[in-house]
Amino acid sequence: REAVDEATVKVREGMAINKALQQSGYFPPMVIYLIASGEGSGQLDQMLERAAIQQERETQSRITKMVGLLEPLLILVMGGAVTAIVLAIMLPILKMPQFIR
Repeated sequence: REAVDEATVKVREGMAINKALQQSGYFPPMVIYLIASGEGSGQLDQMLERAAIQQERETQSRITKMVGLLEPLLILVMGGAVTAIVLAIMLPILKMPQFIR
């Protein structure tokens, strides 16, 4: 939020939008490139829309990868829980013959 506020001040002072956002260091190079292209061609609104779509795709891709990594981990945790439950039930049953003697 602070980076965008600083960029807003710089744009009001006359700096190009792409330069102001680039100096913040928070925006990916592809977004900066699309904004610069939009400013140069006079189609900033279309380029901002493209940048938003590109960022949305990238975020969706990251989420998909994270879920892909999380699934095997969740299976291992569930397997551990099932193992603990089975051991909790079976160990007392297996130790019963010792108590009978």
